[in-house]
Amino acid sequence: MTVQPKCILVGMAACEEFAPSPALTYAIELAKEYGACLTVCVLPPAFYMPITRTGGVAAGFLREEIQRLEDISRQTAQDAGAFVRKAGVACMAEHTMSPLETRTGRFVRLARVNDLAVLDASEGQDFAQKNAIEDALFEGGRPLLVVPKTGGNAPPDRIAVAWDGSSRAARAVSSALPFLKKAAKVFILTVTGEKDLSRMAPGADLATYLIQHGIHEPRSETLAAIRGDAAARMRMFVADEQIDMLVMGAFVHSRFRQDLLGGVTRSLLDDVPTVLFMAH
Repeated sequence: MTVQPKCILVGMAACEEFAPSPALTYAIELAKEYGACLTVCVLPPAFYMPITRTGGVAAGFLREEIQRLEDISRQTAQDAGAFVRKAGVACMAEHTMSPLETRTGRFVRLARVNDLAVLDASEGQDFAQKNAIEDALFEGGRPLLVVPKTGGNAPPDRIAVAWDGSSRAARAVSSALPFLKKAAKVFILTVTGEKDLSRMAPGADLATYLIQHGIHEPRSETLAAIRGDAAARMRMFVADEQIDMLVMGAFVHSRFRQDLLGGVTRSLLDDVPTVLFMAH
């Protein structure tokens, strides 16, 4: 994404009493900044069937529960759309409860026809949201912003790039250029002591690339991992330098969809220190 985003997708979980999520609020501010259209896709609540329900009782319960969740999702979409339009942003809002696809199926398809996708960070044991983030990241084909519960500054003023010289990191940097160009300060972070970086393109080369794109004086920082924990060291830097956005590539250990997320990726998603701009 080397041009300014004009189509932004945001996902939010259906809720019985509407309240704007951090991701929705952040996406609205981005849409205002870039004059973008916002699409809100409401993710239905996770559904659990009590094991004590069987036979006709189970079938009746299932019909009633599906209808209840459909009503909640529809109302959330209506409320979210009204909230966005009241903020002065062009908006489309929709929900899905199709029994023929996964909870995130529609969101993933919409991500492919938007410039950028935005989701809330997962909290604790919220596996449904963890799955939504992974599905969007690895199947959506677009950059993903993960917004912590504390929200974030949009557009970001201070951005750090987690640079390991990989193709994933390079793709993330290229996709984040519209944000990097607007930032007042850009840092290039290389963390040593976590993996072999002997063959990576150095941060100085990335700095030259960014300067050619009009980014003023990006600052390279080499950080030592804390007892081999690169994510902990990046969190410390984010806090010390009041970073508004961390740009990073998402790493997986295998080519298959059962992949285990790389250690740094998983650690940062489990405890999101600031808005994450991620590409795979």
